[in-house]
Amino acid sequence: MGSPGACFRCWNAITERKRSHLFMIKLALGLISLIFIFGMKNSIPVLKMVQSKYEVLLEKRIPPSGQPKQHTDRNSDVTLTARCSPKRHLMFLKTHKTGGTTVQNMLLRYVDSRNLTLATPPRGRVTFNEKFPFSANYVRDYNKQQYDVIAHHLRFKITQVKKVLKHNDTFYFSILRDPVNLMESSYSFFKKDFPAFRLSKSLEDLLNNSSSYYNPYLNTNTRVKNPTWFDFGYNNIANCSEEQYTKALVEIEKSFHLILISEYFDESMILLKEALCWDIDDVVTFKHNSRNKEDIKTVSENLARKIQEWNSLDWRLYNHFNVTFWAKVEETIGLARLQDEVAILREKRRELERQCTLDGLVVNQGRYFKEGLHLMSHKVKSDLDRDLKEKCKRYFIHPRDYTEILYTKQKLQK
Repeated sequence: MGSPGACFRCWNAITERKRSHLFMIKLALGLISLIFIFGMKNSIPVLKMVQSKYEVLLEKRIPPSGQPKQHTDRNSDVTLTARCSPKRHLMFLKTHKTGGTTVQNMLLRYVDSRNLTLATPPRGRVTFNEKFPFSANYVRDYNKQQYDVIAHHLRFKITQVKKVLKHNDTFYFSILRDPVNLMESSYSFFKKDFPAFRLSKSLEDLLNNSSSYYNPYLNTNTRVKNPTWFDFGYNNIANCSEEQYTKALVEIEKSFHLILISEYFDESMILLKEALCWDIDDVVTFKHNSRNKEDIKTVSENLARKIQEWNSLDWRLYNHFNVTFWAKVEETIGLARLQDEVAILREKRRELERQCTLDGLVVNQGRYFKEGLHLMSHKVKSDLDRDLKEKCKRYFIHPRDYTEILYTKQKLQK
């Protein structure tokens, strides 16, 4: 054990580091406030300024040796708090087109390996009824057992969720994506599903002539405007006063322990690992439902502004939690350790990809191929030994298939 003097010096060093970054958090919060003081037109450069400040800071914190310093999970070089216990009761609000299926696969693997109980949608469905607020009755075999995890699409309603997840220590989290990227992706992915998307010639055509294409009262158009606001359980088409927006934001912050950011996916996995007291191997992920680059359209600055105005509630929500995300990083593990562990996470992913797959991501022509899109997936090597092959399959299996495997396993364990 180190001397009291050594511990004091370590504490001083940590305190000084936190003090040196505190102004960054305050600056970011102030700049986000300016976004809404000066209006949507100035929001892009202001948000980019916030993000670039953090990116510059991260670059300055990279160890000069070139190799990241290894950290033992849940322990830094100086341990000032007692070890935690892994969280096993989880509610993941799976938002649309945000990388949620990738997070979901990670959660299903954790449920599988720890023999937890997953609340599942009706047989053959990959989501709960997501057009209406969640009801506990949407869960297959509700009231027949106690559940540990929810990980499928639903429209959030906390009173009903708590009827399913009855543990007081349940950890609630979700993920957000820049509404500009999200809408470009949604328009491509749901082109044939939503009337407003199907009838319009392009995303720009839709936004320029929304009254001709968009009927907000069709339940098949529910995720055309402010889709994330809708996923969180709020009215995404009515005019929202400042008071209503603030009230909703307070409710979200009260309900959810952590909001991840899709644009910083690996960083999000490290922050989630820390919050859940998991090991880094638990949060190694591979992309699910990603598109080939040729399907991704370039969004002009002018179109981006129109998307932000169209999805103004989602845009405000994203900006707010983009800032709180980085504040949580600084409050918990710090930027330097975050950088180190992201490097470790990416190396583990590369090693698994080398072990498991033939050619990395390839166009999916299988059972869940979506017509008109080049969705990417991994193909597991055929010459692996049985145990490794089964392990690899679990990283790439479609959530509908994995859900049925887990449901069957749960029934057998009763």
